[in-house]
Amino acid sequence: MVAASPIRFYFDFNSTFSYLAIQRIDDIATAHGRRVDWRALSLGHLFQAQGIAPPPTIPAKFAYLATDFARSCEMAGLPHRLPAPFPPDVKLARQLFWYLKARDEMRAHVYARAVSRAVFGQGHAVATQAQILAVLADGPEVSEADVAAAATDAVAKQAVVTCLEDAKADGVIGAPFMILDGEPFWGADRLEHLIRRLASA
Repeated sequence: MVAASPIRFYFDFNSTFSYLAIQRIDDIATAHGRRVDWRALSLGHLFQAQGIAPPPTIPAKFAYLATDFARSCEMAGLPHRLPAPFPPDVKLARQLFWYLKARDEMRAHVYARAVSRAVFGQGHAVATQAQILAVLADGPEVSEADVAAAATDAVAKQAVVTCLEDAKADGVIGAPFMILDGEPFWGADRLEHLIRRLASA
């Protein structure tokens, strides 16, 4: 019997609605006998490549996003606080994800959930090594050596570049973005659609 293909899950640590999807995607997949291939994307570079104006650059759109984000988190039972400045600097956090993923897939998932909760659940910054270690103090075990290594790791840096190219090839237009057996789902509000497809797959 051929194993079912994993769900490709593109997210970014500076994406508000990735925060909601990050907290649920593994549980959804497990309930339907699937795995998830997590991919930490540089959404800013994707927007730049596609000529898309990021929401923070459009005042009316950002004002709505802030309202909708708070409402969506409340409905999901999640804490919420937009970090300042917005969007946050997540370059190092993104590289650390790829560094961890290359060594332990599930450890990378636990790390990603913790970072997203710190950024959008509590409004913390994760731009520096000290900030990352501080938000992980009571969470997954990530050492100072891990963060330092990730900052200069050539494989992690290349993974970010490769992820961007894969995202463009997959037709990704934002985050979170899920692909199930070739079918795309964009946005945390499409998780229910994803569940419906998984149930019928």
